[in-house]
Amino acid sequence: MRKLSLAMLLAFASTCAFSAVELKLGHFASDTHPCGIAAMAFKANVEKRTNGEVKISLFGNNALGSPPEVLEQVLIGAVDMALPGQDQLAKHLPFYDVISTPFAFKNYAMADKIIDGDFKAWAAPELLKKNLVHISDWEWGFRQLTNSKKPVLVPAELKGMKIRTPPSFAYQAFVEAAGGNAVTIAFSELVMAMKTGVVDGQENPIGTIYDLKIYETQPYMTILNYTYSSMVHVVNKKSWDKLTPAQQKIVTEESMAAAKGARKMLRDNEATQLKDLETTKGIKVARPDLAPWKAAMGPAWDKVKARVGADNFKRFMDMVAKADKK
Repeated sequence: MRKLSLAMLLAFASTCAFSAVELKLGHFASDTHPCGIAAMAFKANVEKRTNGEVKISLFGNNALGSPPEVLEQVLIGAVDMALPGQDQLAKHLPFYDVISTPFAFKNYAMADKIIDGDFKAWAAPELLKKNLVHISDWEWGFRQLTNSKKPVLVPAELKGMKIRTPPSFAYQAFVEAAGGNAVTIAFSELVMAMKTGVVDGQENPIGTIYDLKIYETQPYMTILNYTYSSMVHVVNKKSWDKLTPAQQKIVTEESMAAAKGARKMLRDNEATQLKDLETTKGIKVARPDLAPWKAAMGPAWDKVKARVGADNFKRFMDMVAKADKK
């Protein structure tokens, strides 16, 4: 009997020692989007490096609901991890809307300096107050304008057009400042809204336009790079605390590697995708002078400043000025 009890105890201890921690990761990228591909690499590498002791269950392409819904599930602990956009985090931490200030970033290099540097140092402690651990920032890209009506070179040509935006304060502020009518439609309904003509246009990065085949119903594109979008890898604090320090280190390293890979893939793809859109898909791409667009953004900047607070707006713009000098 004693031998049997000891054997059972050892078997139980062995089972506990090797039971894996499963972490659910929900996000809105498709499997073919660079962030979807990066998520699969993240899963594979974490599981390999932890010898299967940490399992990542992926739920991409809005499988667990819309981006705001998935973030809500992470906040309450029903889902362990997510890759929300900064606009979704702004619903809970309004200062996040500063990132989307129209024409704040000149290029990807400036975005990297700010997102990975001073802004991360600002955001991580604030996210922790919401029981979210900030791991890394992935990428969605610089946003462009498309429409089904006509070439748009100046803001005046956008007047009267219904432009789809996500439920994002700053994106809506941009459209309205440029003279368009912002219409909020969930990301999961974006393609259908274009196909059915519910709206005249939309704004998204080149990679998203290409991946979702938005060009099939939107023959006009205007290259504006008007704002930069990232996906923020966050983890529920209780879920994070299930991991050992060594496992946390691996998850962090692999998330950062996935973020780097997604950025490179997105940026490498843009030139090829844009060329294909013009030469093969027949999209009319306009590359206008940005001065009139920037000049029209006064009301948008005022709205962002009022939303986030003057001090937070100044703090972010100081980061922009600092990055611009380097």
